[in-house]
Amino acid sequence: MSDPESRAVTVRIYDHDYQLRTSGDATALLELAEQVDARMREIARSSGSVDTAKAAILAALSLADELRRSRAQLRSIDETLGQRSLECVSLLDHFLHQKTA
Repeated sequence: MSDPESRAVTVRIYDHDYQLRTSGDATALLELAEQVDARMREIARSSGSVDTAKAAILAALSLADELRRSRAQLRSIDETLGQRSLECVSLLDHFLHQKTA
């Protein structure tokens, strides 16, 4: 049984059409499909291979690595922001205690 809010979207990846259902933003799905298609074509060009399965697997690994690196970078930024926030709170607390003393 499908979600009543979902709709069919046709995407084209590596010269194949796929009918997908989404309850989210159809435009975002089309953009994701374009990114997958572009990555598959880039890999096929660089490897000299036109094997769809191989290009798809290598594209998936490449995108997964990009996601892993982005998540690590986000964690690092989040930790830095947390540390800086604590420093700001500590400085503010110190300043406020000086004012009341």
